[in-house]
Amino acid sequence: MNRRAFLPLLLAAPSLAAAAPPADPLAAAKRDAVLTYARIVHAIYSDTLTAARLLSTSLRTFVKSPSPDSLAAARSAWSAARLPYGRSEVFRYYAGPIDDADGPEPLLNSWPLDESWIDAPPGSPDPGIIGSPDRYPSLSPQSIAELNQQDGEKNIACGWHTIEFLLWGRDSSKDGPGNRPWTDFSSAPHAARRATYLLACADMITAYLDDLVQQWAPDNLGNYRAVFEEGIDASIERILMGIIFLSGTELAGERLQVAWDTQEQEDEQSCFSDTTHLDLIANSEGIAAVWNGSCTRTDGTTLSGTGLKAVASLADPALANAISSRIATLLTRARAIPPPFDTAIRGDDDSPGRKAVFSLITAAEDVAIKTRELATALNCRIPDVPPEDIEG
Repeated sequence: MNRRAFLPLLLAAPSLAAAAPPADPLAAAKRDAVLTYARIVHAIYSDTLTAARLLSTSLRTFVKSPSPDSLAAARSAWSAARLPYGRSEVFRYYAGPIDDADGPEPLLNSWPLDESWIDAPPGSPDPGIIGSPDRYPSLSPQSIAELNQQDGEKNIACGWHTIEFLLWGRDSSKDGPGNRPWTDFSSAPHAARRATYLLACADMITAYLDDLVQQWAPDNLGNYRAVFEEGIDASIERILMGIIFLSGTELAGERLQVAWDTQEQEDEQSCFSDTTHLDLIANSEGIAAVWNGSCTRTDGTTLSGTGLKAVASLADPALANAISSRIATLLTRARAIPPPFDTAIRGDDDSPGRKAVFSLITAAEDVAIKTRELATALNCRIPDVPPEDIEG
């Protein structure tokens, strides 16, 4: 069911946030955990939007006056914006506003991308979108969105990694990031179109993030947060799904195991900037924030409340301790990955980098396994794979 279908029910029902807490301790903890979760989601998306706006400003400064310094500043702003976004990925995998049937996630964070689809090297038989003004005269956000994943899932046209590619270029170095020259935005062929494309992608990101912030804003009967705060048991189930699928399916599988198996640079997430190790840390921090009910915002302030840990402690104290231990291990091992990630995955299985990556794989799998046990203890039904859309 699309979230908009809930509106008539919401308008007819009192706000749960204003209702008296239930007398049963476990029910009360669930309620408080749901309310805290909604606060954390709104805070982290708000931090990401603020950082994305700073990125957009930096990109505009760069394309107006391209130079080595303005390019370096734009790259720094991109990296800064990625950190809160990485923490937000635990809010996925249950068909919420980020990735329901109407959600922007495929336009925000799809990877790996075929660079030549966007901006092919000189002399290529197909010059890509930027190099084909006759085929693609419009580089508006709407036009670019329509080209995203056209004729193939790697034909990614927008999002974080498109901006990353446009700022760093292809990573042809074994021990460093890409090194796109700043002149690609001044004197190189199609420089003006490249600049237009870059800014359009930035505008798309801020627009999508702004909508996510509004969907999770407090005291709005017409948004997703109001729905989420009404359905306590269903929302606990969704919170669990976010942790299970981010840690198990995505981190342990797509982002770590695939790269560990292939040892291919193209299989790391932020391959152009060589900041994949920071993505892994941010994802782990997001999981810890949901579990503990606490997060440190980008301005240094702390938001604290009742986390999923409190619910687990009432349902199964031993299991709660086991999950806490495994999430702490996940954080420790994510922070131990030696950058750059594409160097860490190479070599024989006894090399320090590959051992560190494999250790993180097992830690992420352990978090998913134990969290599924908690879901069973709470009588939650977790599917084998993330849903594309789910009934409310």
